[in-house]
Amino acid sequence: MLQATRGSGGSSGSSGVGGSAGAGDSGGDAATSGVGGSDVVTLASEQSNPDAIAVDATRVYWTNYNDGTVMAVSLDGGAMTLLASGQSGPAGIAVDSTGVYWVNQGTVDRDGAVMSIPLRGGTPTALASALCSPLALEVDGTSVYWTNGCTTDSAGYTDGTVMKMPLGGGTPVVLASGQMFPHSIAIDASAVYWTAGTGTYDLGSVMKVPLDGGNPVTLASGAPEPYDLVVDAAFVYWTTGGGSTVMKVPLGGGDAITLASNQGAWGIAVDAANVYWTNRAPGAVLKMALDGGPITTLVSGQPGTESAGIAVDTNSVYWTNPGRLDSSQALVNSSGTVMKLSPK
Repeated sequence: MLQATRGSGGSSGSSGVGGSAGAGDSGGDAATSGVGGSDVVTLASEQSNPDAIAVDATRVYWTNYNDGTVMAVSLDGGAMTLLASGQSGPAGIAVDSTGVYWVNQGTVDRDGAVMSIPLRGGTPTALASALCSPLALEVDGTSVYWTNGCTTDSAGYTDGTVMKMPLGGGTPVVLASGQMFPHSIAIDASAVYWTAGTGTYDLGSVMKVPLDGGNPVTLASGAPEPYDLVVDAAFVYWTTGGGSTVMKVPLGGGDAITLASNQGAWGIAVDAANVYWTNRAPGAVLKMALDGGPITTLVSGQPGTESAGIAVDTNSVYWTNPGRLDSSQALVNSSGTVMKLSPK
């Protein structure tokens, strides 16, 4: 899994559209009830391995990894908008007041890209290309930040990087190099945070570097397969695949705290009161107070949540279900959904 090589800041050859999705792409309808009478709504169905998800004040955005599309739908559901097609392994996604941004992992060595498109639609632009398996990204008011997973044997599996460049294009800057399988990324007003060692049982870590670069700092080490992470004003929160835990550590470092164990946790999100995560096998969406306490299952019985992204806004939680599994445990194509639960 890696993506296409063109010049930095140039236009990609992929198509972008601002209209409604075509035949075979279905909008959503009410599905089931969650805990406490919350409504669970299917915002989009018949999606092809939907992966990362982002929300703004009006729409939900996601990437469909298998069919190479970037999609959007109103927070209330309805007709979907196809923002971009012909993408090569679209994965992490982010949105700001003017545009949608995502990474294309690609299919061969060093053909990944960081892409953007205006919120209103148009032609996708490659902000950076010839990348080594970019996996996740974030944006602030001036820059886009992303991880390059790489993972080549000749480099001892420590050739991953954390990158930054202006939103309008320019020269990418390496914020951290020599990283082992850097994966998820988050930012705040002063620093970039990421998980490293994803895919290793006991070599994982949670890392931090200033927004303008400097010496990376290890906030947590020995993490078993760290995966997704988010930050708030005080802590970094992350999930571990090998440890099946939800963890947190202070932004400035200190002892890592286990919030939940035996979870099979995957995607993670936070708001002012709670931490939310998706669980694998059985698929579920759960929450817990930021300081710990009882776990609340918001919804269960979700299919194929192993790579489920999750996002929250003031009233709702949103997530992707990659799709159903057949009798051989292979993903059934175009069986994925994008979901919403309100109130959260």
